[in-house]
Amino acid sequence: MPNPTNKQELLAAMADGYAKLNEQIGKMSEEAISSSFDFAADPKKCGVRWQYDRCVRDLLTHLHEWQALMREFVNNIREGHPKDYLPDEYRKNYHEMDKMLVEKHQNTPLEEAKRLLQETQEEMLRLAESFTEEKLFTKGYYKSTYTTDMAAYFVSVTSSPYGQAVKLLKTHQKNHK
Repeated sequence: MPNPTNKQELLAAMADGYAKLNEQIGKMSEEAISSSFDFAADPKKCGVRWQYDRCVRDLLTHLHEWQALMREFVNNIREGHPKDYLPDEYRKNYHEMDKMLVEKHQNTPLEEAKRLLQETQEEMLRLAESFTEEKLFTKGYYKSTYTTDMAAYFVSVTSSPYGQAVKLLKTHQKNHK
């Protein structure tokens, strides 16, 4: 799917990606949902971004945490205290941050993980909706987006990783059989 070029396409891509993720989870057996990922046969299927996710819960909380970072990023801009998207301590190695984000939720039940992601997904839609077309799609409109636009940040925490997550879950489901 090509990157959205206007606000309507962005909102549709965000909603569609989330719906496809939930649809994929709905197709999985309870056993597959609760079992650990095993990509040993083809570790490239997992991808670097997801290397710390060991189960569906980890995947969902990981997505939720990246969206929480986006919420903070937007709030900082709106409050007049723009900061970089990634916290300073992880800017050079965000894989360490991924690891920390996943470890943070090791005691989070699956249903709670689903609820957390649903909440931040809804929040991402509201936040994206609150921006004008110009503010979403003008590269460098905000100093903290540097040479990209705000829409690209929304894509990077919603529709893009949702598509990657669906592929990961399909592979897990296939391996589980």
